[in-house]
Order: sequence, then C-alpha cells, then structure tokens
Amino acid sequence: MPFNTRRYLVHFGGAMAVYTVVLILSVIALDRFDLSVPAAAAVALAPVIPVLYALHAFIVAFRQADEFHRRVISEAIIWAAGLVGFVSFAWGFLEVAIEVPRIPYLWVLPALIGTYGIMQTILYRRLK
Repeated sequence: MPFNTRRYLVHFGGAMAVYTVVLILSVIALDRFDLSVPAAAAVALAPVIPVLYALHAFIVAFRQADEFHRRVISEAIIWAAGLVGFVSFAWGFLEVAIEVPRIPYLWVLPALIGTYGIMQTILYRRLK
C-alpha cells in the first residue's frame, strides 16, 4: 500500500461526512432564517472547514506515499489543474464572445477532484 489507507479513509471519509451534514444544515439555515450579512457569510462558508480537513488528510497521505505513488499523484494533480484551468480559461472566452451558461466557481474544486481521480486512474494503468 502506498500509505496508511485505513487512516486516510477514516480521516478523509469523516471529513466528507461532516461536510455533508454541515452543507445540508447551512442550506437549511440560509433558506429558513433571515440572517445578517456577516452571519449569512459565516453560515455559507461553514462547509469549507471540513473540506480543509479533508485536504489536510490528503496531504498527510501524500507525505506517507512512496516515490512511485507520489509521482502518480503529482502528475495527476498537474494534469487536473491544467485541464480544469484551460477549460475554464476557454469557457471564459466563450462567455465574453457568445451567450453560454455561467458556471459558478463552486464547481471548480469538484471538477479538479474529479479530473484528478480520472487522471490518477489513467496514470496508474499506464505506468504499472
């Protein structure tokens, strides 16, 4: 195993479970209560906290990985950042030139994570 998978799954999975609960509660709170601007901002940003912990779990797992797995993870991250970056760059040009739907920034991180997962799978198959 490239790192302590069980520990990673507990910490990352726990962070995602907390994220889900906090997200649902924040959406409900924003919908049902008339919050002041600072309170609404705090409630809207609350789901970011467990995601930051998930990032921490990922970094800890990366540091524990062997050289081969670090190489795959690093290259997958580079591909994901490049692909998502260039697609969003191109989409921005389209938004200026023609009428296309605006894509909220909220989707950038999930796009990066999803693209990273796809690229990591491709790279593991190609490099093994």
